[in-house]
Formats: sequence, structure tokens, C-alpha cells
Amino acid sequence: MKELVNKIRRKWLRMRLQPIRVFCFHQVSDVFNPDTMWECDWTQKDQFKANILKLKEQYTFISISEAYEKLQQDTIRCKKYAVLTADDGWESLKNILPWIAEQQIPITLFVNPAYVLGKEIRENNMRELLSDNQLRQLIATYSNITIASHGWNHDMTTRMNIDHFLYNVERSINQLKQYERLLPFFAYPCGRHTCEQDDILRKNGIIPVYCDGQVNYNDTRRIHREPIDGQIL
Repeated sequence: MKELVNKIRRKWLRMRLQPIRVFCFHQVSDVFNPDTMWECDWTQKDQFKANILKLKEQYTFISISEAYEKLQQDTIRCKKYAVLTADDGWESLKNILPWIAEQQIPITLFVNPAYVLGKEIRENNMRELLSDNQLRQLIATYSNITIASHGWNHDMTTRMNIDHFLYNVERSINQLKQYERLLPFFAYPCGRHTCEQDDILRKNGIIPVYCDGQVNYNDTRRIHREPIDGQIL
């Protein structure tokens, strides 16, 4: 009976709660480079700015940590909130991060330390990603930036057995600990994951982050994201 009451209450709360939208993007620049960018992972800078300004008219941007805290509160959420995240740590982020800071919008960069530290080269020998020094400078310059893990490299976690997956996660986080403002979130490359991998992350105090187009209500087991790349809002 108690379980049924709680289920009904959660359903009622969800009907009354304003969702928290978490947006994800990759590369923002003036010029599209087909050798290093893909249409689905790229946004023209002016269009990106227009999208963010339009969203600011409707939502209050908060950090992913604050969003997670709000999702744990068992109360009605009447205000509209949004979160901004970026994946991979492409060098083109330098084109937009200063403007995001001017807008006083918190942003979390999900990065792959194998590429940032130059331990590995991204597929197709692409190296247009932030270097260790560039990432440190950005974090030191802009207080709105936090970082979290996107895996050691960009290998699909669904291709890994559970031991390899845990090693990949631990290796990435241990390397990222040298930077300031590291958060306990893990964004799956391309959003691909398994339930067993989710369980492993949670057992280690890490919140799984998807990219499945859904929004967040009061489920604190994971963070859902939706892409903003290339969109005209």
C-alpha cells in the first residue's frame, strides 16, 4: 500500500513540476570544417548565441550540480531551469566560452583526458581539441566552468566488459583530478550505456549522464540531456 501511495505521489509531483532541461553541444565556430566536424556536432556561432539568448528568456540557467540538488528536493518546482554542457573538449569551444561567461551561464565540459593530455589522438588523426594548457587556462580564467568525465577516450562503453568499463572510468577521473572544479558526473560517449554500467557508476558515487533527448523531473539516478547542435530554436 505504501509503495502504491508513493507511486501516485511521484506521478502527481511530476505533473506539477517544471522540468529541468539539460542541453548538450560540441563545436561552435564561424566556419564549418568538414575534415574535423560533422553537421550533427557543429553549430554556427551567431546561431548558437541566438539559441542561448532565446532560452534565457524562458529559463534560468543553473549548474549541473545545482540541478542535481534540485532534483532531490521532494517539493513542487515552479521555476523553469536549464543547464548547459559541452562534450569532448573541442578547441572551437574557445570561440564561445568567453561569451558564455559574459552571459553568466554555468557550463560543464565533459572531456576525454586521453586527448587533452595528448596521450592518444582522436580518430582520423584529428587533434583539434583543447590541450592541457588550454583547458587549465580556461578554468583559471572563467569561474563558470566546471569539468567532468566523458571517459578516458571516446570509445563506446557498450563495447566494453564491466572490468574494462570500470578501468576506463577510474583512469579518466584520476587524470581529471589534477584540474580544479571536477564534478562527479560521467557522460557516456554518444550516450550509449547499459544498466549494469549505471549501477557501477552509482556504487562509486558517480552520476550517469545520458544524451537521449529527455528532460529531468525528480529522478536523481541519472541526468538526461538533449542536443542543441545545429538547431534553430
